[in-house]
Amino acid sequence: MRARLVFVLLALLAVATISTPVSAKLLALVVGNNAYEEVPQLQTAVNDAQAMRDALQRAGFTVTLVENGSKRQISRAMAAVENAISPGDTVLFHYSGHGVEIDGQNWLLPIDVPAAKEGEAGLIKDESFNAADIIDRFRAKGARQVVAILDACRNNPFSAGGTRALPATRGLARMEADGGVFIMFSAGSKQEAMDSLSPSDPEKTSVFVRSFLPLLGRQDMTLIDMAKETQEKVRSLARGAGREQVPAYYDGIVGRVTLTGEQPAAPAARTQPASTPAAPTSFGGNASENLFWQSIQSSSDPAMFQAYLDQVQAGTFNGTYKVLAQIKLAALQPKPASPPPAAEPSAPKPQQQAALPAAPAPKSEDANPDIAACDKAAADPRDPSWEGAAPASGLDAASAPAAIVACSKAIATPDPPGRSYYQLARAYLMNGQEALAMAQLQKAASLLYPAAMFELGNRYAAGRGVPKDAMKALGYYYKTVGVYPAAYSKVAWMYANGIGASRDYRKAAVIYQLGIDAKDTSAYAGLGGLYRKGLGVPKDGKKACDLFKQGAAAGDAEAADLANQCS
Repeated sequence: MRARLVFVLLALLAVATISTPVSAKLLALVVGNNAYEEVPQLQTAVNDAQAMRDALQRAGFTVTLVENGSKRQISRAMAAVENAISPGDTVLFHYSGHGVEIDGQNWLLPIDVPAAKEGEAGLIKDESFNAADIIDRFRAKGARQVVAILDACRNNPFSAGGTRALPATRGLARMEADGGVFIMFSAGSKQEAMDSLSPSDPEKTSVFVRSFLPLLGRQDMTLIDMAKETQEKVRSLARGAGREQVPAYYDGIVGRVTLTGEQPAAPAARTQPASTPAAPTSFGGNASENLFWQSIQSSSDPAMFQAYLDQVQAGTFNGTYKVLAQIKLAALQPKPASPPPAAEPSAPKPQQQAALPAAPAPKSEDANPDIAACDKAAADPRDPSWEGAAPASGLDAASAPAAIVACSKAIATPDPPGRSYYQLARAYLMNGQEALAMAQLQKAASLLYPAAMFELGNRYAAGRGVPKDAMKALGYYYKTVGVYPAAYSKVAWMYANGIGASRDYRKAAVIYQLGIDAKDTSAYAGLGGLYRKGLGVPKDGKKACDLFKQGAAAGDAEAADLANQCS
C-alpha cells in the first residue's frame, strides 16, 4: 500500500512537472548590413543593429547579432536562434539593410547578394531571404509571439549601373500578420525610409531607429502604443526635412501585450481609507477614458473637449487628460473680432482650472527603514511631490557613494516607490555616473514619478545626457502638468517659441494663466511678456507690469528683474 502511494505521488509530480511550462525566454536576432559587395553600401544599418542589440539586452532579450552578414552567416545565426526556441518563447527579428519587393514579396539582402539586371529576379530570390519565411520558421518552432522589425524600406539597390535595372519597387510590400505575429516597417508601403535627415545630421542611427529605440524598455506600452508613437515621431522628423515617411505595422496578436509579450504595466492604485472613494491614479486613466481621448485628441471641435470635461465632472472618467482638454478647449474658443486694447482676460471657467489628480505624496516616516534611509541620503529639496518639506539630505560629491548604497537597498525592497529610483539617479549624477543615472530616471518616470519626468523633460530640452529632442521634452512636461507646477511655464514657453510644437501664442497665454492658478511662480514673467508685446493677448503694458510685480512678490527672480523695468 505504501509503495503504491509513493508511486501515485511520483506520477502526480511527473504530470505536474510536464504540465508546468518553464519560464518563457526572450530571444532576438538582429542583423545590420552596410558593406554590400556589389550593390550600393549603406551608412547607418550596422549602427542601427548595435543600438537595437544594446536596447534589447537591457529589456531582457538574449540577442544574436550579425553585422555585415553574408547569406551563410545570416543563415547560421537564424538556425542558432531557431534551435534555442522553446514553445511559449517570444522572438524578435530586427533587420537593417537593403530590402526589395519582388513579385509582391519582400526580400532581405545579405552583403554578398549579386548585382542583378532585368530578367534576373530569380537570382535575387535565390541569394536573399524572404521576410515572411523567416517569420514562419520562428512560428514553426512554437514561439508564442514573433515581432519582426524591418528597417529595409530603402531605394532599389539594383537601379544603378549601365544595364537595365531589375524591376524592384521602392519600399516594401504589405505583409499579413496573424497567429501571434507583429510586423513593423520603418516606412509605409511603397515609401522610402530615410537613413538621415540631412548630410550634416549628427545622429548615427536611421530616422526610424532613433525614434523607436527610446520606447523599447517601456513596459507600460503595448506594441501598438509603440508603433503609434513611433509613427508620429518619424512623420514629424521626415516632414521637417521635406519628406514623407510613416512607419507601417501589421498586428496579428490578440490582446494588449508589450514587446516582451506581457500585459502592459499600470501604476499601482492608491490605497484610500475605507470611508473615502478610491482616487484615480495619476496619468493612468482607464480603458474607456483612453479610448475616448484617442478619438478626440486631434479634433478641432471644442464641443468634443467640453464633452470630455463634462464626463470628468460627472465622475465617469478619472481626469487623466483634464489639463490637456482644458488647454485644447481654450485654444479652440473663437477669438474676439476686435479686442479692446486694455481688456482683461476673462477668468477661466471652473472646469478649466488645473486639477490633474496628484500623485500620492511621499512621507518618509511611513516608509520602511531602507526607503527612509534613501530619503535621508538623497531626497530632493526641490521636489514638490512631498507632503511638507522633503527630508534634508545634504547630498554632495562626498556623500554620493553612501547615498548610492542606501538607495540601491531601497529599490531592492518589494514595490519600491518611484522616488527611490529618482533619488538613486540623483546620487549617481552627483557621483558622475551619467548612464546609470539615466537608467534610474527612466525607471522612475515609468512609475510616473513627477520629479523624474520633469528632469527628463529638462534633459531632452537641453540635450544633456541624451540627444536633444524638443518633442520628447514637451511630452514629459505635459505628463507633469497639474502635479509639478513649474511644468506649466515649460510647456507655455515651448508653445510661445515654437519649440517641440507649432508656435501658438494664444495657447501659451492660456497655459501660463493655468500655471499662475497652480502657483507656478515663473508663469508671471511668461504671461507678462506676452501682454507687453501683445502676443496671443491684447497688448497691455500695465497688465504686464502688474504680472511682473506679482511674480516678484511670489519670489520669481526673472519677474523681479522685469518689474524693475516698469515705470
